[in-house]
Amino acid sequence: MRLALLSPVHGQSIDHIVRQLENYRTFLAPFELRHYLHVSLKSSESLQRELLSYAQRHGHDITFTQRRRTTWRHCTANAFHELIQTATLNDSNYQSVFIHTDADLLFSSKLKKIIRSRAITCGRKPFQPNSKWKWNQLAMQDPRLKRFTKETANNNPNNLFKGRVCGCSMPKSIFLQFSEIYLKYFNDSYFDFTPKSQWPLTEIAIPSILNLITPENTPFLPPLIAAPKTKHVSTRLIKQELRKKSSFGMKKIAKLSDPTTLNYLNKLQLKAQKKSQ
Repeated sequence: MRLALLSPVHGQSIDHIVRQLENYRTFLAPFELRHYLHVSLKSSESLQRELLSYAQRHGHDITFTQRRRTTWRHCTANAFHELIQTATLNDSNYQSVFIHTDADLLFSSKLKKIIRSRAITCGRKPFQPNSKWKWNQLAMQDPRLKRFTKETANNNPNNLFKGRVCGCSMPKSIFLQFSEIYLKYFNDSYFDFTPKSQWPLTEIAIPSILNLITPENTPFLPPLIAAPKTKHVSTRLIKQELRKKSSFGMKKIAKLSDPTTLNYLNKLQLKAQKKSQ
């Protein structure tokens, strides 16, 4: 299996990204991985150069987007646009796509079975424009989403869907169809010129487009990476996720400094490494 991984990257050091590269290599072995990375405009000027140097020394296949743009904590739409363009224009012969962030790590190899099955894993719940979701008002005011809703959802936002980007996987054939529609409706610099209007656009755009292009009753599995509500990821929390058997990694742990949790993750990674040998 040849897997393309799309990730927005930001920071002043490559340490957490290096940790992630090795983590993904271990838990996704023997998949052939190509990492497509977008380095945020506000990251260290040397980060991309240092990452490329590390990848060349340690045999990681990485490709950077040609253009670097600004991203925000709650909105990586600019990065996602650049990543889509890079991955679709690149002639890499990948078979599936996996979308994640630079803040997550894997803790189980069992996600490979789901990726091989060609499942779509972004979750899919009906979008409720009158719910208490903090981004509803900004979403409904976004002219791009208004156009998308008018032309693809009978001008009814209740026909849209909501999901999550980090941990989303899909086969390449679906990704190419998805990319064409995404770039048609959301390929602009709207957030750059209206910074107070930013919201997590991809959480609606991705599942809504995927729902549009897949056959009726296509199952949408949960994202393969969990999003903890707490900022303090613990060994106990990771064990809880492992017992669920539906999440295989977690956000917010690539930059962990807690030695107990790090040791536990390292043990899981070492165990997976031995199994793959």
